[in-house]
Amino acid sequence: MSVGEHVFDVVIIGSGPAGVAVAERLYEKHPAATIAVVERGPVLLRQHFYDSPRSINERDRFLVEHGACPWEGDLSRGGRLLPCLGGRGVVGGGQLHRFYEQDFTLWREGLWGVGPGALNPYFVEAEKRLLGSTQSAGPSQDFVCDVLGGFNARHPPHGPNSEVAGTIEGGYPHKSSAERLLGLLGRDRDSGRKRLSVFTETMVVKLDGSRSRSSRVHKARCVRLRQGEESTLSIHGAVFVLAASPVESARLVMVSEIAEAQSSSSAVGRYLAEHIYCRGYLDVSDRPELRHGPVNVYIPPLGSGLDDRYQIEIRSTTHSDDNRLLLRVTGSAAMDPRRENRVLISPDRVDAHGVAKAITELTRSPDDERRTISMISLMDDVVSSFGSRWLTPPRPLPCGASYHEVGTLRISAAEQESAATRNGLLFGTENVFVGDGAAFASVGTANPILTLTAMGYRLADGLVHLLDSAS
Repeated sequence: MSVGEHVFDVVIIGSGPAGVAVAERLYEKHPAATIAVVERGPVLLRQHFYDSPRSINERDRFLVEHGACPWEGDLSRGGRLLPCLGGRGVVGGGQLHRFYEQDFTLWREGLWGVGPGALNPYFVEAEKRLLGSTQSAGPSQDFVCDVLGGFNARHPPHGPNSEVAGTIEGGYPHKSSAERLLGLLGRDRDSGRKRLSVFTETMVVKLDGSRSRSSRVHKARCVRLRQGEESTLSIHGAVFVLAASPVESARLVMVSEIAEAQSSSSAVGRYLAEHIYCRGYLDVSDRPELRHGPVNVYIPPLGSGLDDRYQIEIRSTTHSDDNRLLLRVTGSAAMDPRRENRVLISPDRVDAHGVAKAITELTRSPDDERRTISMISLMDDVVSSFGSRWLTPPRPLPCGASYHEVGTLRISAAEQESAATRNGLLFGTENVFVGDGAAFASVGTANPILTLTAMGYRLADGLVHLLDSAS
């Protein structure tokens, strides 16, 4: 049964940090534009998970409970989506960094088509909007920074006008995608003009081209699941923005039979990458210096070479069984961007809606392995600086556990390695743009949320000009 058809200027597929960045910038910069945000999940939380009164230990359990893994293959071992308003950005926010400038140019196969100079004003705007206070302050934080001073340990980034205060359980009060999107809906309601529509529990299963111009998508074909009943929905748009996650955005392009995706030389689905996570725990319950406030410290890359593309985060937490004070040490290393790491469409497996499933092929290169070994060695040095031993030694988490996938619809400096133009327009289309981490030419070293947001603002400014020229 069909529940009708809707028409908008811009249709954004995905409500995570990237999709919301495009939506909020468009809403503010183009007062006449009508915008639809399509989200496959229901609303779960208004705020970041880290802003709720829980231990940071519970983040992974939260993802396991509420997440979903619609794909198969290597990335399915630890990876998953969070189908809810705000996407996985709901559980993020501990450390929000810009991409380090070296990460835009270091990889020969990962040269970005958009550089830090072009993104800088958007980074400034993203930091102003997203960064809240750092909840780590006081003697314990200062003690750890002193102990790790030889590693250039630093306080986490925080907003320019934010206060520095809190407790171990206090979280990291950065503004989540869901909070910002709900704020826009409130403005819409107060103004009495319906410019923004959010479709939750709605999954886009195919993008349809027009009969006369197959390169121009005219509608998103959707299924909607409400109260156990499935119905169909068509959402028409002048422009479509893919922001459903690198795996799901690539899958949608491929199942929609967009011409660019059919070529064997196409970069669509290629250059999939993520962060290699290693995590260990240090028992510091016998250290009185660490009982005077929370700890949240990071160690940036120690050099500018490819072997140095990792950073270390040290955060205080408590043991889930007996509340012993712990330091959680997490290493986050970049993967090499490689063409053979990719998303494929299954020839014979379909999801609950009858859409072909995605299969991920993701393996680590020899350079990735060396980088990981170097990172673990530095983590050992960090622990030695405290004169302690590991309670739980660091080990690599399964593929997907960083939840920081990138690539698959990338914007590269080299056209033959790109799936989209430098303005984000998907090759082979006239009106489909890449708005999430799929556009990244490399995964870089930092948490990607600030860079996702900056890229989203840049894309939105381009769409403002496009809509103005079409009117």
